[in-house]
This record gives sequence, C-alpha cells and structure tokens, in this order.
Amino acid sequence: MRRVEPWLLAVTAVTGIAAGATTSSAQPSPRDHRAPPAARDHHREPPPGDYPREAPPPPHEEKLEARAGFVWAAGRWDWRGGKWEWLPGHWERERPGKRWNPGRWDHQGDRWVLVEGSWGDGAAPPPSPGEPPAPAPDDRGEHPREWKLDRPVVSSYWPVKGKIGSRIVIRGRNFPEDAMVMWNGTQVTGAKVEPERIVVAVPPGATSGALSLHTGRHRELTVGNFEVANYDAEAEARRRAEEERRQAEQAWAERQKQLAKDRAARLAAIEQHHRELDETREQRRAEREREIRAKWEAAFLADPDTQAELTLHAQRIAELVRMREVAELSGNGKLGVRIGVAQSREDDRHQARMTALHDGFGRKP
Repeated sequence: MRRVEPWLLAVTAVTGIAAGATTSSAQPSPRDHRAPPAARDHHREPPPGDYPREAPPPPHEEKLEARAGFVWAAGRWDWRGGKWEWLPGHWERERPGKRWNPGRWDHQGDRWVLVEGSWGDGAAPPPSPGEPPAPAPDDRGEHPREWKLDRPVVSSYWPVKGKIGSRIVIRGRNFPEDAMVMWNGTQVTGAKVEPERIVVAVPPGATSGALSLHTGRHRELTVGNFEVANYDAEAEARRRAEEERRQAEQAWAERQKQLAKDRAARLAAIEQHHRELDETREQRRAEREREIRAKWEAAFLADPDTQAELTLHAQRIAELVRMREVAELSGNGKLGVRIGVAQSREDDRHQARMTALHDGFGRKP
C-alpha cells in the first residue's frame, strides 16, 4: 500500500476546506487552545436586569463529519439585547486526559443562567438522555491523524540582512532550551532561547553566511542566509507593512463588489461555495500535489524539515481562510484587511522558508 506522506495529508486538508464557523451546516474551524485557560467562573452574567425569563428555543440541527483529534462543541443559544441568538458550534482540539463539558442554560429561580462549555478532568461523559452520541470517526482505511508538529521547526527569521550587532529574531515551534545558533558552522553566544522564538545578535567580525540551529538529538536545522550590510531593517519593515495594508484594502474592496449585501444571501453563497469545494476536493488536491512535485524534487519533499514546513503552512492557511469567510459574512472590513495582510505575509514567509530549506538541503550530509 502506498505510504501517505504528511505533507500530502496537509495539502488534502487545505484543498478540502469548508469553513463553517459561519453556518451550522458547514465544518467550523477548530479553536487551537494550546494551553488550558485560567480558572474562571463559567456562569456568564448578562447585564443587570437582562436575564432571560423563558427557556431557550430548541437547538438547531448541525450537520458535521467526525474529525480525528477534535471534539465537537455543539452550537447553543445566547441571550443578547433581550432576544435569543443562535451561535454555531465549533471544533475543540482534544486534550489528553481531559473531557469537554458542553455549555448549558440553568433555570435558577425566575431566570435562566448560562454555564459556558469548558474542559474538565477525566474521560468523555456519556451523552445526556435524548442526546445523540457523537459521530464515530470515519477513518476510511486510514489511521486517525491530526496535524502535529513535535519536532523543532523554524517558520521565519527577520531581518535577512543588517549590521554587526543587529538583532535577529528566529520564530518557530518546539525550540529546546539548549538550542544553539550556528553562524557558518560556529556557535553564536548570547542567544536568548524560548520555545517559539530565538533572539540573537550578529556577532562581531561576522561575514555574510548561513544561519542554522543545533537542536540536540535532531539534525542541524537550516534557518537561512544572512547578509552583513549597512541596512535599515526597521525602515524596510515599515515600508513592507504599508504596502501589504494597501494591497489588502484593495483586495477587500474588490471582494465586496462580488458579495451580496444581505447577510442571508452571503450565507447562502458561502454554503454553495462549500458544496462546490466538496465536489472538487480530489481534483484540487491532485492539482496541488502536481504543482508541488513539479516545483521541488522528490528527495527534498521527503525531507522531514520540508514536510514540517508544508504542514505548518497548510495549518496557517486553513485558519486564515476560515477567518476570512467569517469577516466576509459579517462585513467586517477591518478584520478582512488584517486577514488579507496575514495571508500575504504567510505566503511570502512560506516561499522564503522553502527556498531556505532547499538551499540548506544541498548541504546536508
């Protein structure tokens, strides 16, 4: 049986996106809660005198497919401005040893009080009487999977050139405390290492060359090339940010011309778009696979660092696409522009990272 590579799973997931934080019939985006929230009182208090006096309406039917590694947090009614408003459900990432307690409305005296959904200790409880059980995973002959990056991964670094003494910020995931920054194969002292960020200064006497990370049991991890030059990185960053904002505003304005003015019509258009995505999923996945294989050689794509980058990019694009649909449905221009900027930066980051990995791949033993 053909081995399914992790990066292809990521491509499959992205090309099959049906963002549904906007509708109960689509697949909503997962909420990535990497750390448990601080303890709080889950009884949400509305403004004084604004408690509902009658029970909430029956819940909406939500159509969804099981997702390995996630728990479904069902939609519920919320009391806003003196009336009931439906909030669609969403996916929560599973937490080892934890179970999801769904939110509910409690009848207390002459009013109803909301108890928010939350994570608790122990295995998942059985469904309440009359509540349908959670859908069983549909593995379709494959092992359950989730996008998981447990190895050190570099996502970006900035700036790519600068003076002696300039600060370089390397971003990524899972950096060990003993990670060492290497400059042309020589360790750079004084680096400040955090799990998702490493800050280091261009050392005295440094010349242009390759940056990499030594991360213990893993192979040396390519960061990228750095040019030692008289360069104002901050001014360049401001210029790029302004250009990205301008392009995102223009793209948002053009997109608004294509969207219906009415919220219901927008919702219907999004649902239709999701159906079209479902119908063309395999075709788009195959096209994306051909595109990637045509651009990069097979040995490079099989490298674990390359697969980690492709997976990371797929995760980020999936989240941004879902957020963009939420902005379009609500007509939130500020959010739409911010997401547009983020997508542009992510595409640029990914292209730069793939180029850096490819350059470093040729130097690997």
